[in-house]
Amino acid sequence: MWCRRLATLARGHPYRSACALLALFACTQLMINSSLVCSLLFSQRAEPAIYTPGLPLGGRHIANGTAPTSAAAGSLIDLPLLDGNSSASLAEADLDPADSAASKLPLCPNVPPKLRGLLPKAEILSDPVRSPSWSELAAQFPDVRHGGSRPADCQARQRVAIVVPFRNRDAHLRLFLANLVPMLQRQQLHFKVFAIEQAGTTRFNRAMLFNIGFKEAMRLFKPNCFIFHDVDLLPEHDHNMYRCGAHPRHMSAAVDKFKYRLPYATIFGGACALTPRQFEAINGFSNLFFGWGGEDDDFANRVVWSGFKISRYPLSIARYTMIKHKTEEKNKPNPMRFKLIKFGKKRWHSDGLNSLQYTVSRVQDRQLAYFISVEIPESQILRRAKLL
Repeated sequence: MWCRRLATLARGHPYRSACALLALFACTQLMINSSLVCSLLFSQRAEPAIYTPGLPLGGRHIANGTAPTSAAAGSLIDLPLLDGNSSASLAEADLDPADSAASKLPLCPNVPPKLRGLLPKAEILSDPVRSPSWSELAAQFPDVRHGGSRPADCQARQRVAIVVPFRNRDAHLRLFLANLVPMLQRQQLHFKVFAIEQAGTTRFNRAMLFNIGFKEAMRLFKPNCFIFHDVDLLPEHDHNMYRCGAHPRHMSAAVDKFKYRLPYATIFGGACALTPRQFEAINGFSNLFFGWGGEDDDFANRVVWSGFKISRYPLSIARYTMIKHKTEEKNKPNPMRFKLIKFGKKRWHSDGLNSLQYTVSRVQDRQLAYFISVEIPESQILRRAKLL
């Protein structure tokens, strides 16, 4: 309407014509930009790809030309496995030398042939009352030994360590393994599960247990991919590949508790995948988050400060069921969490993997998982950080 009125006023007046042309150009650009902004906002709401803080909500980066949002719901999205141009050659180059020398098997296909897609809800065991016993799990998965397994007919593309921090959650851990192990085997991974248990009476420190799991898994297994995983999250879609890519990946973007929506753009908790190089560059998690809350947001900041981006599969694939449980009375919200996040950039180079203090009290091979119990000296850690 405004554009037609400008054209009418400009007839027969050269000066007015020039002004009208400029105004028409401005109108056109405004309409184009409005349309673009709307399309970006709606596409971001539908399927997040790679989020970079500092961009508008609709802004995104796609790693190595891969565009997850273009795929149909439920289809397999194949993000680049590691840094570089060819995912196939990268996977071969990144195989552990001992594996390559010991095996004459062909490399497993990039898209495993036995994937099923979205699993029926009835097949996902999420009731702790129905949790199988350790002996039942051992009988169900006789081919799993020393915390994991590897494909029998091909050479796995990655060695994957699943690090799970817990305390007093044995039934949840058994449910977790009952659901996860069959999926990892369909994905043709060489994997091991490391259950990192915090012993003693100090406040639970999930972030520090992830750091400890990284150190211990590197010593025992030497993986080239880590999945840092909460014990109460159960994957629903086996196209959600438990492999590492060119960027740290937030795996649990769509959880049933949040109605399968991303709660906020910078969330990076629940389950995430990083290579050892990425995790070391980030200096791991902060060791100062005792009690509930804050460590995931601090970790997301470290990802960005280190020059990485957060990648995600589409919400139709990154789906999880959360095991229902009561809030732990001994894991109350950390009253210092907001202050720690606010000043996180000042200490992230000195607070993390390079400042770990812990004692291993027990290591136990339970066939489906390595149990590593550790003692964490909370007061010493906080005093050293001048927080006591």
